[in-house]
Amino acid sequence: MLVSFVIPFYNEEENLFEFLTLLKESIDLLEEYEFEIILINDSSSDNGRELVLDFIKDDDRFKLIDNIKNSGQTVCFLKGFSMVKGEYTFRIDSDLQDNPGDLKYFISKINENPDIIMGVRENRKHHRLLRMATAIYSVIVIALVDSPFRDSGSFVAFKTKYIRSLPLKNNDHRYLPLIVLERGGVNIREVIVKHSRRLHGSSSYTVFSKIFLGFPELIFFIIKLKMGFYSHKNKS
Repeated sequence: MLVSFVIPFYNEEENLFEFLTLLKESIDLLEEYEFEIILINDSSSDNGRELVLDFIKDDDRFKLIDNIKNSGQTVCFLKGFSMVKGEYTFRIDSDLQDNPGDLKYFISKINENPDIIMGVRENRKHHRLLRMATAIYSVIVIALVDSPFRDSGSFVAFKTKYIRSLPLKNNDHRYLPLIVLERGGVNIREVIVKHSRRLHGSSSYTVFSKIFLGFPELIFFIIKLKMGFYSHKNKS
């Protein structure tokens, strides 16, 4: 079975080598599967692109795509999802807060034929205020859309058929599990994954953005969800 990854990155030079090393070690151990890794450089201004090119030069499982301009994660995922060939597609960030070494736990669930395999971070290492904001965020989601998910899905796998031709806008990538659920992906499995503090670089996802930008964005997303904007059921 072919399994795909879509991994956007932007100015992650300090994290990329360790991230790619851990990912390569993980997929090398899973010899019964084939992998394709699509890395999307969102017009980084550091040396991340050069580091990736050097790392992947002798491994044809990895492919680098360059965005001409910085377009954001949603655009990156849309581009990657249009290219993947695997039966399952993973999304994971390259900032090392999620550990590629946990891939084996996801793969162990594939023979159960799930639509979604969700990585659940039970011991999050975010700042306390961000954890509080995330908890409130989760309560809103559960209350308004009856979400079965215990996590937002920064490390998650989907059956690829559910992520073809998604009508994603703005930051809709943050809600991919809910969108796939709406499109018929109801068979869900969970695995417990490690979560680490970001050691290098800075995240654009702060307490301020979570509260003052994230909550209004979430409400707008829920309105679109309830209006059926994402509800096309996959026919394949």
